[in-house]
Amino acid sequence: MEKEKLCLRCMRKIGNNTVCPYCRNESSKPQKDPYLPLKTVVGGRYLIGKLVSSNAEGNTYNAFDLEAKKPVSIRELYPAGLLSRGEGNYCLVNVGKASEFIDAKDAFLKLWRKLSALKGFTALTPATHIFEDLGTVYAVSEFLGEGQSLREYLLAKEQGYISWDEARVLFMPVLSALGELHSAGIIHGGISPTNLIIDTHGKVRITGYCIADVRTEKSGMQCELYEGYAAVEQYGLSSGIGTYTDVYAFAAVLYRALIGSTPISAASRLTNDKLMIPGKFAEQLPAYVINALVNALQILPQDRTTDVDQLRDELSASPAAAGVASHAYPSMYEEEDDVYEPEAPSAPPLLDIDDDSDAPTDEKNHKKGAVIAFVVSAAVCLTVLIGVLIGFKGCANNDDKDNETSTDEISIQAESTHEQTEIGIVSVTIPKFVGKFYDDIKDDDEYKKVLNFRTEYVDSEQERGKIISQSINAGVEVNSLSPKTITLKISNGLEVPDVEGLLLQDAKDKLADAGFKFIDTEMSNVATSFSDSNRVNRVVYVDPETSDWSAIPNDGRLSATDTIVLYYYGEFASTTEATTEDVSEETTESDDEAADGDSGNVENTDAEEV
Repeated sequence: MEKEKLCLRCMRKIGNNTVCPYCRNESSKPQKDPYLPLKTVVGGRYLIGKLVSSNAEGNTYNAFDLEAKKPVSIRELYPAGLLSRGEGNYCLVNVGKASEFIDAKDAFLKLWRKLSALKGFTALTPATHIFEDLGTVYAVSEFLGEGQSLREYLLAKEQGYISWDEARVLFMPVLSALGELHSAGIIHGGISPTNLIIDTHGKVRITGYCIADVRTEKSGMQCELYEGYAAVEQYGLSSGIGTYTDVYAFAAVLYRALIGSTPISAASRLTNDKLMIPGKFAEQLPAYVINALVNALQILPQDRTTDVDQLRDELSASPAAAGVASHAYPSMYEEEDDVYEPEAPSAPPLLDIDDDSDAPTDEKNHKKGAVIAFVVSAAVCLTVLIGVLIGFKGCANNDDKDNETSTDEISIQAESTHEQTEIGIVSVTIPKFVGKFYDDIKDDDEYKKVLNFRTEYVDSEQERGKIISQSINAGVEVNSLSPKTITLKISNGLEVPDVEGLLLQDAKDKLADAGFKFIDTEMSNVATSFSDSNRVNRVVYVDPETSDWSAIPNDGRLSATDTIVLYYYGEFASTTEATTEDVSEETTESDDEAADGDSGNVENTDAEEV
């Protein structure tokens, strides 16, 4: 009963509908090898639904727990190149791959057993059940199918990014959960906007757990790295992965959320580091947040923030983090004459003052005060000196009107000149989508960076799947710093009316009234005798598995331009029931001609064809 009433994608109850009214999933679409077929039951209780994702380690499915009566997520170990599906969906180890499969299985079990022991962190999605079946291993975890990825969440924002106040609420619990993973000996290696899911309660959840070999190149297994969020060591260009690897990825995700663009690939930055924070964001964000990003996004692990605790302290402007000065590392917002400097945290000094432990407390405080006063005075003098030098430079260029500008404008111009290459901004002029098929544009990577597609399916005589209107006109320019949401109205074709049992001409008229223009007729291989002549020339539906009716989708809709074939009853001269095999083709034709004379509802052309 549950198998027939559930949508196998969103796991909602849909009754007898063949198309889910919530997610528009068509239940008739099969799941092909090497993935488990729909409605397979594993572990004696989990009904397999739609595939969610797949990589070299295995497959993730939406599923339904038939015992607990609730949706779940299931991860199946199915290492690429190591397994094949045999009879009954049983996994067979490929020849010569037994040792590699055993290693992958051990790593998979070790990872998920550690995850199953982690409790109390809302951002984690630990395993609730681990079992072996069909020759491999499965891990069950919480169903998050009704949530949306952080990537989708950010793309839906009109400006494409969020404020620090909003980011702090979303991400700080993730940072705590990441620290718990590290304490358990788990390096995620795949933190990215794709693997961070915002659940229905607005909480960010970590997904996408994989064995380490999938998160590093040159491991012998095909890797899955997220460009812009993977650290340089994952490309095999530095030391092995560690807690600092997840620190880099988390900071890259935070950068994307606050700045609105994906950071440049770490592999590219190794030879030509052009990662920048645009001036308008540098002015809006707290200085301690910028410093934390600068430190956590250092290319080499030895220069980078080492662990989650240190990053949390820096993002919280904690006194423990005050000893880490941003100028100790190359800055992401300093280039050539750009002299912008973030303000230092106001609470503690940025110097570690050496105390004389034998001196009285007042004397030590006095010495500290004197040193701090000296440092502050020196900083003020240095600032004045820089201002004077910049002033001289401005005066020197005063005669050239093209170079006449203020210090702040120089900084902004420097950002503007390089922003296309330095922070990977993509600019696209919106084309005319109307008349194109949605399937042809929805997966275009260039559009994905600047547009969030919102779709509305409507009845239309245009071809099914074709775009019939767009909410943003062609010619408007958009960029990845401020992605836009565009609503596309898409033709859902027309509903095919029920014409079974109608006389042929009545059926044709009913289809024409519904908007269908191309209607063919063909006599069914199911015949009737003169004694049952009231069925002659009436439409009959035949087995969809062996006829052209299989071309009609389960939702009963077609394009107005599609050709519909009407199958109808023929007749035999005999007054007793006969089968098609008992009557020759010549007899059938002559009898049909006679029948045509008795039916005023059939056009002459149809009679001639019969």
